[in-house]
Amino acid sequence: MFSDIRFWLVVVFLIRLVGITDPPLENTHSWRQAFTNMVARNLAEGPFDLLNPHTDLAGERTAIVASEFPGYNALIVFYRVFGPAHWYGRLIALVVSTLGAWAFHALQLRRYGKRIAFLSTFVLLWSAWFVYGRKSMPDTFSVALVLIALYAVDKAFTDRRWAWLLLATPLAALGGLCKIPAIVLCAYWGLLVLDRSLSLRWRLLLASTLALAMAPVFWWYFHWQPYLLSTYGNQLYFPYGLHEGFVDLRPHMDKAFERFRFSALMSHLAFVASLWGLWRSVRTGDRRTLWLVLGVALPFGYFILKTGSVFALHAYYILPLVPLLALLAGIGLSALPKGAWTGVAVVLVAAEAMGLRWSDLTGGSERAYLLRAETIADRHSGMDDLVATASGMDPRAMYYLHRHGWNLDREQVTDARTLDSLGALGLRAIFVERSVCDTSLPWLLLYEDADWRVYGPVSAP
Repeated sequence: MFSDIRFWLVVVFLIRLVGITDPPLENTHSWRQAFTNMVARNLAEGPFDLLNPHTDLAGERTAIVASEFPGYNALIVFYRVFGPAHWYGRLIALVVSTLGAWAFHALQLRRYGKRIAFLSTFVLLWSAWFVYGRKSMPDTFSVALVLIALYAVDKAFTDRRWAWLLLATPLAALGGLCKIPAIVLCAYWGLLVLDRSLSLRWRLLLASTLALAMAPVFWWYFHWQPYLLSTYGNQLYFPYGLHEGFVDLRPHMDKAFERFRFSALMSHLAFVASLWGLWRSVRTGDRRTLWLVLGVALPFGYFILKTGSVFALHAYYILPLVPLLALLAGIGLSALPKGAWTGVAVVLVAAEAMGLRWSDLTGGSERAYLLRAETIADRHSGMDDLVATASGMDPRAMYYLHRHGWNLDREQVTDARTLDSLGALGLRAIFVERSVCDTSLPWLLLYEDADWRVYGPVSAP
């Protein structure tokens, strides 16, 4: 039983159900979950327009944002059926990430055998996959879709049934659309195209379906997204040129290395095992694994440079590399003698990851007052009124207020001329979290409690 990966898929799934219905208030990237839910809510409440994702953060302007394709957001269809809730995206991510882990195991089982398949998938289950695979974020979701697509590709040419490619192509396309770094794993697909042991017919079929999968991804990120940015001026992330990205990343190299050393696999032991697995592959001349490492690492390095310091400062950016590192860790752990030593190693991997991340399952309470935000907003503004917060780049307050408006920083929100100019554009109320900005503003205080202050214009515009 304990050596059956299906047992561990179920166990980890059940563990990750703890707190699944909690709103995104935990300390680890609750801001990104709030942004994801914000876009999903606008799809549910407004026009269901996948080509034009909307936020609530553009003030009086059109709130269409140049972001990833909102395919994951659109799947939060429960909103329309059962009414608003903060946790639907969590459940979707959990289910799809579990299916992705199963596909990862099935793929390794075909390529590397039962022992490495089990060990690598076990490491994957307790890695960053464990943490981010239950958050309302598209990152693990996108990588899981690509893994399922790769399993379908492998089935296609192993069983010589091209119909599997009809499943692989849209899954890989949706995975890349929802988060483009996920496509680095399609290096496996590309290597099959170069495999001369396959017939020319199969290589052409694999190449054409891979091109079909990548076409919408490149269209969105290199044509449509720049169009949205130039037209509406709202941007989710800020890519660099390669040299600029390196310059921006260089002061944060220690943190960037930590993303590989710990954030990816959530275990120092698993990271050491991945290094050992890489060394074993070099020593044994395992060209299949080494070409895969090279094929994934090169485009991933490109994405690191394009994001600059953001890669180092955001732990979830490492997620597309986690399956490869888990595979290498499985190869490394497979060198241990069968029996007690392997058992001790896998227990330590799970214990290290679980001991450090249990608190992430139970949410957070430091900003639980955000759950009262919409009720307070309903007393002092209408649903169509424009409001402001003092949250800077953080979208959480605006998401929980369930309003449209401006996220102002501390200097802007305390400047009377700025507030009056926004008042002329339609600003009707300012909601200030006292833990963020506890300074009085030059507008009229309408409401105050231990967590919130609400201000309105001194006189009606």
